[in-house]
Amino acid sequence: MKLPALKEIVEERKAQAIENLSARFSENRLPLEEYERLVEYINKIESERELFVVEKIVAEYGGAVGGAVGGAEDVRDFYGDDERADYGIQSSMRGFTILSARTMTGPVPHGSQFINILGSGNIKIRREDLRRRRTGLQVFCILGESVIQVERGIQVTNTAIPVLGAVWTDRGVGKTARNSGPELFIGGAALLGNISVRLLKDEA
Repeated sequence: MKLPALKEIVEERKAQAIENLSARFSENRLPLEEYERLVEYINKIESERELFVVEKIVAEYGGAVGGAVGGAEDVRDFYGDDERADYGIQSSMRGFTILSARTMTGPVPHGSQFINILGSGNIKIRREDLRRRRTGLQVFCILGESVIQVERGIQVTNTAIPVLGAVWTDRGVGKTARNSGPELFIGGAALLGNISVRLLKDEA
């Protein structure tokens, strides 16, 4: 029996990913603009690594948990039993960047997701943007750079996983953390890209 070529397998998985994404769109789980951008990107994919991450992103739109690189199940386990159900219910898309630059500010609901594909994403987070308890944030960066700038006093735990990429947190972030301050837990993955956490510079 002849085994299917890798290219044929990738094409089949791409078609399945688009079909799943279309189903999510028909259920009003994502805006038209983000749906069109993701479909366009999926059609251009040639490597299995890129496809793997996109499949997990599509799964997140459907509310699926588990199986993703640094995905919801991993983060929920890290939070503890008192956070598990809360994370699954509130998980939602908050930002999407592809082949462009984007700066995002404002409240960060627990379970928010930010996806950056071949772009530059800058997320600015202040203490008042987070809830009093732990706030979970998922960041997926593919062939791009995502910078998370946090205000002084925020406790940060960065569990994002680098896949042929880089993930790091500046030392200054930990030095300014306060035991009584809000907690931010970052999950997700950097595929051939970078995810960094830095202090938010004082702005006039």
